[in-house]
Amino acid sequence: MHLILIKKYYQTQFEILRSSHIAESVIDELGLANLPEFNSLVGKPSARDQLLTLLRQIDGLDGFLPKPIAPSTDPNSEVAKRAVLKKFKSHFAIEPIRYTQLVRIHFDSANPELAAKVANAVGNAYIESNLEARLLATQTASTWLTERLAVLEDSLEAAEFALTDFLRQEGLIELDDIDELAGTELTNLTIRVSEAKERRVAAEAIYSLLQSSGSSAASLLSVPEISNHPQVRDVKSAEIDAERKVSELAKRYGPKHDKMIQARAQLDAVRARSRAVIRELGIGIGIQKELDNAIKQEAALVADLENKKGDYQNITGKRAQYDALKRDVDSNRQLYEMFLNRQKETTATSDFESLNARFTDKAKSPQDPFRPQTTKLIVISAAFALLIAIMGAFLADAYRNTIEKPDDVEEKLGLQQLGFLPRVKVKRFKQTPIDHTLYLDPDAALFSESVRTIRTSILLTLANSHRKVLSVTSSLPSEGKTTVALNLAQSLATMERTLLIDCDLRVPAIGQRYGLPRNQAGLTNILVMGASHTECIYHDEDSSLDILPAGLLPPNPQELLSSPKFAALLNQLKQSYDRIVLDTPPVQIVSDSLILGKLAGGMILVVKAESTTEKQINQTVGQLVRHDITIDGVVLNQLSSKYAEEKYKLHYGYYNNNKQNDETLEAS
Repeated sequence: MHLILIKKYYQTQFEILRSSHIAESVIDELGLANLPEFNSLVGKPSARDQLLTLLRQIDGLDGFLPKPIAPSTDPNSEVAKRAVLKKFKSHFAIEPIRYTQLVRIHFDSANPELAAKVANAVGNAYIESNLEARLLATQTASTWLTERLAVLEDSLEAAEFALTDFLRQEGLIELDDIDELAGTELTNLTIRVSEAKERRVAAEAIYSLLQSSGSSAASLLSVPEISNHPQVRDVKSAEIDAERKVSELAKRYGPKHDKMIQARAQLDAVRARSRAVIRELGIGIGIQKELDNAIKQEAALVADLENKKGDYQNITGKRAQYDALKRDVDSNRQLYEMFLNRQKETTATSDFESLNARFTDKAKSPQDPFRPQTTKLIVISAAFALLIAIMGAFLADAYRNTIEKPDDVEEKLGLQQLGFLPRVKVKRFKQTPIDHTLYLDPDAALFSESVRTIRTSILLTLANSHRKVLSVTSSLPSEGKTTVALNLAQSLATMERTLLIDCDLRVPAIGQRYGLPRNQAGLTNILVMGASHTECIYHDEDSSLDILPAGLLPPNPQELLSSPKFAALLNQLKQSYDRIVLDTPPVQIVSDSLILGKLAGGMILVVKAESTTEKQINQTVGQLVRHDITIDGVVLNQLSSKYAEEKYKLHYGYYNNNKQNDETLEAS
């Protein structure tokens, strides 16, 4: 893609070099409009103009000569300027140097110094034109950027005002810290709700367990939730301390000692307190309070959480509005700064002239004339003459590589010759098709006799077989296969019941030769639409020949011809006719003929005299042999009438009289 763009760029520069703008600037700079070489209105007329003036004075020649330029005494008139520009361009040319970025400028003139000056002036004009175009583009861009910056500045100020106004109306300073704080509070409340819920579930479990247990202290202490309760652990610890104190005092004092009495009273009090605590927990007073507190605390935390969620959602909505306004401000500021930087760059380079073209070598006055180049002309003429001679030799060799006479069929091709058809002449006023009537025309004795000879050769070739089907083909189109098939069928029809089938379903011609309409029902109507063959066969009264035209053109000719339906139709028609002639497509074009040749059991090959080459015929023969198709023989078509007359030693007045009204029409 990059190479294509480079190529387009240089092609554009070449066209600028050739442009009228560059040419006109050079013409004005060097004053070429005032030189007789470019302006015929200056100085005396050229030899060409003097000759044209003399020729126009001769009656009858004025209409064949170029029209003169309208007379004008002003060499700077518009007509004169156009003539000078045209003259300049006819002497000017550029030559891109391959594989480089260089271009060579040519200008031919009778004055060698002028030729060099013009070539150099063109280069200078191109360089100056590029500089002017770049400067103008830079100035235009700078002006546009300045105007665009004013619009962007207004947009930025409007976006900043909208953001500030939003913050002021919502009573906000910056949403980032508020958003972070609200998220943290919401997270902490969620954790606290989970913990309160766990405490409430635990209290409910203890309360339910107490409800299902007995009321004695021993049974109540068997409940882990009571025995592990903080109050129970505290009183039990105090009871153990009191018991240890009594035990220690008992070692030193008697039971009636005051300290012993006091210690035992304290132990009894602690035990009473322990039983009271256990009873209190047992009857659910303490646990009930804890459960109620847990439920209230959980409810309070859940309500607080819901309130915080509402606050957070409100902040989120405001956050969306804030973000949208902030993005608008940021995008406007970024665009404004980008344009501002670009405007500064453009302003800084607006006065800088950067060259994208320069001279490598300037033109110098030539020492030798550019034309005429006698030696070069002689070499070119000799090479051209040699080329024509070589082409003539190749054409002559190719011409000799064709089949020119009947004997060449056996000598060059090694195939049996069935006969030939002569190239005939028909009168201009004769409107009927040649193939339809020529065989029956009494004036075409040579042609009719040639057809009968072909018929006899074929019947003798097939004398020992019971074949009823004859197929006719050629190597290429326009060799005359349809002419041979049609006239052979007419000749056979004089002896036996004969049917001619047009099997060329791609370019059918039989129906047209007999003047049948293009939509005439035919072979395809039988194979595709199931029509009866009796409805599709046309009978020619003049020749007693039955014709089955191609019918409507199908999209799949080869599939139809290779289908079981066609083979069954052919077998059915064999019961009604003594001979069936198939007109098939050329072998080198499509392979339909190979299918038909297998069904027929053989193939008659038509060769156009002095046209089809041996190579083309051998290729066709090779295809037929590879598919095990017997070649019944070769018919040479459009043989020279003179040779045919000598062959049969017949001279008919039809070929010699009224030649001024005749024209040659090749049988095809």
